Amino acid sequence: MKTEIDIDLSINDLAEMFIGWDDEKQAEFINMIGLCFKRADFDAEMQCCHMAEHITKLGKDFIYTMTNFLKVQKFSDTSKHFNMLINTCDHDSLR
Repeated sequence: MKTEIDIDLSINDLAEMFIGWDDEKQAEFINMIGLCFKRADFDAEMQCCHMAEHITKLGKDFIYTMTNFLKVQKFSDTSKHFNMLINTCDHDSLR
């Protein structure tokens, strides 16, 4: 038996849920977003372009931090490719 329940979750609710998950569950969620974008019946690459116009400093800092970890995950800390993560976005350029 399966029961469906409608729950109205806000963006903040979803973000708080994401933060509460462990690293594997968070990665699974990110992977699922990637899968859904690959399967989308719209131009997902163009959607990313449009989405980027609305991402603030907070979102960019998260994405840049994740990207930096993805870039260096196969390098040791002595590699010339390893770098310390920094606040990557200019405060004045974002609104």
